[in-house]
Amino acid sequence: MKKNMIQAGVVALLAGMLLPPVAAAADDLCESKAADVREQLAHAQAQGNQHREEGLQRALDAIDDNCTNESVLNDATDEVKESLAEVQERQSEFEEALNEGDDDDIEKRRVKLEEATLELERHTEELNALQQQISE
Repeated sequence: MKKNMIQAGVVALLAGMLLPPVAAAADDLCESKAADVREQLAHAQAQGNQHREEGLQRALDAIDDNCTNESVLNDATDEVKESLAEVQERQSEFEEALNEGDDDDIEKRRVKLEEATLELERHTEELNALQQQISE
């Protein structure tokens, strides 16, 4: 079961990476990303949170200046890779706890592994959704 979780993550990552390149597509992902930041910015303004507002404005400016579909996909791919590494580390820690036989430690490590696996699934779903969005 443990190895199946890791293998499923690897398969999902590879499946996502095999979709066609998107360099020629319009920067739809950047528009979507900018819209999300604008929504957060409006919320920060409504709350009167000046510090958050300034940070979001900088983020929006960076999106407007530097964003491409490719950069959004690269960032999402990096998140998946980082999550996969986290799952592998947590898997190793869990197996070590199993070998030691400490029930409390086993349970803690199992929970951490489940959390990391859920994060990997979420990041993989986000990457696949981004890829789907630009292929439409």
